[in-house]
Amino acid sequence: MKYFVVNWKANKNLTEVNYWINVFLKKYRPKNDIKVIICPPYPFLSFLSKKIKGYPNIFLGTQDISQFDNGPFTGEVTASMIADLAKYTIVGHSERRQYFLEDESIIEKKIKQAIKYKIEPILCIRNNQDKIFDEIKIVAYEPVFAIGSGDNEPPEQVFQFKNRLNLPNKVIFLYGGSVNEFNAKDYLKEGIDGLLIGTASLNPIQLLKIIG
Repeated sequence: MKYFVVNWKANKNLTEVNYWINVFLKKYRPKNDIKVIICPPYPFLSFLSKKIKGYPNIFLGTQDISQFDNGPFTGEVTASMIADLAKYTIVGHSERRQYFLEDESIIEKKIKQAIKYKIEPILCIRNNQDKIFDEIKIVAYEPVFAIGSGDNEPPEQVFQFKNRLNLPNKVIFLYGGSVNEFNAKDYLKEGIDGLLIGTASLNPIQLLKIIG
């Protein structure tokens, strides 16, 4: 099984989301060995859940999740709020660590909230110093220099990094960082389980080329 996690980040309005999903679904050809996980901004989860209904192997995720459960936390989006819509959530993305000062303690709380509500966390790591928690089943390696820069880390180096982590066999390992339709297949050949796709996923045709 190969995983393609789509991270739109803080992009798109409802009109653009509607256009994207209509183009994507029109040309999407389901395969039993592929999972597509679309992670839009929160406001579009409900809309997209209706759009993808009935399409095999397409799931929704979120780009983040609150460290808190329901309560007096103005502006937070909790795991219980999205549990009926999203099966996955990205946790610990380098942009969250950098701009929102998230440390390992906060990330661990988010992981626990996700698991409590049966949402599968996708843990992003920047290097081998970032902690991989025991509960994690999906790890996404995103070297900071490669994110949105066009300077992707060579596949063989990513595979070597994976080997150095010495992950249990059950853990799914993804790569993210300037992935596009020209280099995607090289990563999948190297024994990597899938891709976390940012900028290239904003164009549905480009994403379809990456998925193949």
